[in-house]
Amino acid sequence: MSELPPTALLDAVKSEEPDARSLRGWMSAAARGIAVAFALFHLVTAAPFVGALPDLIQRSVHLALALVLCFLLYPARRSRAPASRFSPAEVALACGAAVALGYVIYYYDWIMENPEDATRTGVVLGSILTLIVLEAARRTIGLAFASLAAAAVAYAYFGPYVPGTLGHRGIGWTTIQQTLYLSTQGILGAVTGVSATVVAVFLVFGAVLARTGGGETFVDLAKLLAGRSVGGPAKVSVFSSAFFGTISGSAVANVVVDGVFNIPLMKRLKYRPEFAAAVEATASTGGQIMPPVMGAGAFVMAELLQLPYAEIAIAAALPAILYYLGCGAAIHFEARRLGLATIPREQIPRAREVLAWRRSAALFVPVILLSYFLLAGYTVGAAVFWSVLVALAIYLGAAASWTDLKARCTESMLAFEEGGRAIVLVATLIGAAGIVIGVINVTGVGVKMSELVMGAAGGSLLAALFFAMLVCLVLGMGLPTTAAYMLAASVVAPAIVRLGAPPLAAHLFVFYFAIISAITPPVCAAVYVAAAIANANWAKTGWLATRLGLAGFITPYMFVYSPALLWQGGLIEIAWATLSACVGVIALAGAAMGFFHRAASPVERLMLFGAALLLIEPGLYTDLAGGVALAAVAVLQHARSGPAAAWLRVRTWVVLRVSSKWGGGH
Repeated sequence: MSELPPTALLDAVKSEEPDARSLRGWMSAAARGIAVAFALFHLVTAAPFVGALPDLIQRSVHLALALVLCFLLYPARRSRAPASRFSPAEVALACGAAVALGYVIYYYDWIMENPEDATRTGVVLGSILTLIVLEAARRTIGLAFASLAAAAVAYAYFGPYVPGTLGHRGIGWTTIQQTLYLSTQGILGAVTGVSATVVAVFLVFGAVLARTGGGETFVDLAKLLAGRSVGGPAKVSVFSSAFFGTISGSAVANVVVDGVFNIPLMKRLKYRPEFAAAVEATASTGGQIMPPVMGAGAFVMAELLQLPYAEIAIAAALPAILYYLGCGAAIHFEARRLGLATIPREQIPRAREVLAWRRSAALFVPVILLSYFLLAGYTVGAAVFWSVLVALAIYLGAAASWTDLKARCTESMLAFEEGGRAIVLVATLIGAAGIVIGVINVTGVGVKMSELVMGAAGGSLLAALFFAMLVCLVLGMGLPTTAAYMLAASVVAPAIVRLGAPPLAAHLFVFYFAIISAITPPVCAAVYVAAAIANANWAKTGWLATRLGLAGFITPYMFVYSPALLWQGGLIEIAWATLSACVGVIALAGAAMGFFHRAASPVERLMLFGAALLLIEPGLYTDLAGGVALAAVAVLQHARSGPAAAWLRVRTWVVLRVSSKWGGGH
């Protein structure tokens, strides 16, 4: 029986992926219709021949539909809410959100012409919307983030009563609502704009790809690539999670989709439950940093840095490869150490079947097309729009009969419904984050926090990076990745930039540790879910996941000090930095798992760790020193496995047999 985490930790898991109601009858039809319309709204406004609506209008429609769906689908208290119906009070909340945001749409021109004014009606509706957004965030994300957003509003109003350097003169309630409700700095700010124009269409794309056969092809392709190698089932988890992560923005969702197949398979082949769960949690967490479609926070990053998303994805490619290389190497070493099995040949699909055009086209063509459009400079919305249309055309065009076509049309509608439901979780999160960001902007507390970090670091970039890592890991304990990234980016990223780090490297650093928090004990949502599927001890699983994902803790430091890993610099410099980093990550995995060519002694593990740090540190001399240390480990291990070692093993076996025989005679 697995050890369950404390109640507070279980609540963190539930808050990551809340359970929606199972509506019935006309209520179900209404919610499904709104979800499909929600997805189609974003797809249509992403079309290059239509285009997005004016900023405040696009964001208002986006948030209004999200809030309406939120109150129809997610109960106030899961344990007591009716399972198949929503209440009149929830209908009232949904209507309140629609009225408040409808006011912004109706008076859009007046609001844009009078940005500093707010009518009494505007202040009242803004107050209502603020409360509604907080309640929606509580239902979908959990109490922690909703409380943080509420505390931010209280901080803005009661600033004169806050002691120390964080105190301020206080902001009037009318000014607060002008910022949060009637401007582009709060709830309807730029981050909500990213959700309304970019994140939403990617979520629809992911749902369509999964429903049209992409998810199943992902898993079969992973089995084909890694199934027969040492530790095959665990490596399949790495491949399939990396593939699925390109269309999923949630580590927990990735664990659920892949883990229900990968974890039982590993357990059937005698993998320990904790190891199987740790592999799945670690591999699934990395999906959010895998281009071309990364987690929702990457799109927010593009907006904050005012960079094309394609540039973010290109910069993140090599660090993502290093993360999965480290994870794969750690799995390989552990599999060698334990003598773990491969996937039986009869369970591996044939390459001819997986790569058959009729099946693989629905996966490869949309993803390749999406990557091409992004790299060619198309807008994100246009790239996703054409990719979704192509995916649907291939899927529907492959119908074998009229009945099959009708079934595929139904699946397509289900894909849009799932896409609409997925947008709700992101939109409510970002709406609440807009409250926090608006308060940070209007009070100037972000600058003060940045100065505190710089003061604690004492002018040292390394110390600032360490403090930033701790901030991200702590925030990630109670918040989803996107929320943790946005808060940390507002507080600590400016301090890192002021100490000399490139802005892109600083934000990617924060983004990585916001993601890694999903496998960092004591609050590690991906680990909890994986451990529950595997019926494993979550604490042991968390420790193993941290060791397997150790490269994820080192890689962010690597690209801050070596921007060549972000494709910044000459081609030779990039190639050399990549090669040394790859070797260093493999050495780091060997040190973490205690195995290289064979089981490593404590001295050899220290040498492997030292070699890894030297190879990771950019510079010719450190790379040469790291190479020498790694070669020394290889020589020592080879000597221990050579003829002398073999003779010693034979002699030991003979002595033991003789001793046993004569000892038994006595």
